[in-house]
Amino acid sequence: MKPKPKNLAHLPSLAVELTELIAQHTDDKSILSLRLVCRALQTKTFHLFARRFFATIKTDLSSESLARINALSSNVALRPYIQCLAFMLQNGVGRGLIWSRHTWGPLSAPLEVDAIRTLRDNLITRLTKCRSFFIVCRYPEGHPDMKHVTVTDAVAVFFALVVEARLPVSSFHLIYANKYSRTLIMDMRRIPKMIYRQPQFKIVWANLQKLSLEQYLTLDNFGFLLELVLSATSLKTLLLNLGSHDLACEFMHEIAESASLTQLSELALFRTSACLNDLLNILTRVKGNLSALTLYHVSLASDDNWADVLSALGGFVSLQSISLYYLWATAPEKEVFSFPDLCKAPVLCGEGERQSLHVFYEESAKTPAVLGVEYSGKRMGEVLGLLQVTGRG
Repeated sequence: MKPKPKNLAHLPSLAVELTELIAQHTDDKSILSLRLVCRALQTKTFHLFARRFFATIKTDLSSESLARINALSSNVALRPYIQCLAFMLQNGVGRGLIWSRHTWGPLSAPLEVDAIRTLRDNLITRLTKCRSFFIVCRYPEGHPDMKHVTVTDAVAVFFALVVEARLPVSSFHLIYANKYSRTLIMDMRRIPKMIYRQPQFKIVWANLQKLSLEQYLTLDNFGFLLELVLSATSLKTLLLNLGSHDLACEFMHEIAESASLTQLSELALFRTSACLNDLLNILTRVKGNLSALTLYHVSLASDDNWADVLSALGGFVSLQSISLYYLWATAPEKEVFSFPDLCKAPVLCGEGERQSLHVFYEESAKTPAVLGVEYSGKRMGEVLGLLQVTGRG
């Protein structure tokens, strides 16, 4: 048996709390090496190891990946740590399984596939902490023939799973976007048309607290995506990345008119468009609880002005964090909103405040304008006051 390296000799005798504290500051490769030292360290680092490597498990709906999940669900020690199931689908979907399909498009009976039915049963009885779900598509899906299983088919499988099992889903993230957050398009032929009309869907979706939709809006997917928002009556976090076009404005209008957002504490809009009145309507309704707001590459329609939004935010007493980048006005011509240089404000010159403030400058200009502001701290009211008074379009 090889002797332990001198710098590790005392580790096995340390208290569990100290061992975990040390392990927390190691990278993934190092913690795996640390666990190979001895059984005592394996035991003392198990909690951190399980939390780091098994909080999220992945599947591409292949027979191999589903078999791995089934094996993990049989591990009594590991399965309580599994909190999220991610459908990572870059390299093909559903390999090794036999799928049947309706002549009009959607898979006809995904829960009749043994491996999918086993996954459902495991989510109900064994993986009881796994209530967060990601579906990620990083490449254009295109419109392949119906002989192939695609990412959008995986979306249909997900909804069949959670609706039939009535799982209390807490978090759902539908990410059709490349690595630059440019949105992609679903193949709506593959989604059951009236899935959101089912009473079971309403029951499941009423539990949802976090929702992210990164999807290029089209006339085909508009109703489906809108219902995912409107049916989530308990939302605390909402992220939308819809594409900057008129259809996105209509989507935001429908949310402003109909969505229940009274519990929302975090709102993030990326690469989308909205009319001023709709955006103000949404912000007013979430005013009491909103603690974090992100607006990134958002365009205002018509002759609206971002100064009105900043002015409205001045009364948001719960707001603790803002991230505002590349806010566009579309009239009289499309131009980006310019912020004041808050780094020069005397009230924010203290060391603690400077660490909480980040400004982003236009790199190409001789006299750089401030095109982005990020702040979290106790002086939010003063920051918003400075933005609304000295910001310009």
